[in-house]
Amino acid sequence: MDDNDKIYIEHLKTLLCEALDRQMNRSSDFVFLQAYIFERTHENIGLNTLKRIWNYGNTPVAPRIFTLDVLSKSVGYRNFEDMKRFYGDEGAESSDKVLGKVVSSQDLRPGDRVTLCWDPGRRCTVEYLGSNAYRVVSSERTKLKPGNTFQTAFFATGSPLILSNLVQDDSFATLYEIGRKTGVTQLTVETVK
Repeated sequence: MDDNDKIYIEHLKTLLCEALDRQMNRSSDFVFLQAYIFERTHENIGLNTLKRIWNYGNTPVAPRIFTLDVLSKSVGYRNFEDMKRFYGDEGAESSDKVLGKVVSSQDLRPGDRVTLCWDPGRRCTVEYLGSNAYRVVSSERTKLKPGNTFQTAFFATGSPLILSNLVQDDSFATLYEIGRKTGVTQLTVETVK
């Protein structure tokens, strides 16, 4: 395992923490994570293995590729290599600051609505449910339909939006990308009174 893999493992851990809305600093968090992984992949990862990956109890370990593949599957990738390809390995040149308008889930209250637009002529209004979760209220010219649910930590104009844990018609679609070419073009928030 090289240093780049360590960076991807840290990113994978962040994705899992966001998906669970937990910091992984209590033993019960790992029990919850283990159940989440099994529910999503039908594979069992041992509690001690999960704790070692997070360096919980100061017993770090370099995880096996099987473990990394299962963790990657639980957040919507085919395997660890797929997750690495998605984020690329070009280094700092492929990164940049987000300069558009940003709406963070932590700044919203349950019931608040976010309307976003992206090209060509797509529009979707979602309702915040809490814990980074949203439900589609209305949509135009998109595959997202009212009643679909997903998770995201934030919305930003000028950047594509990746939705995790998308549920459509009682089936998981893993990850879903909005605005691949031009990003989200418009973003408005309607707060609950």
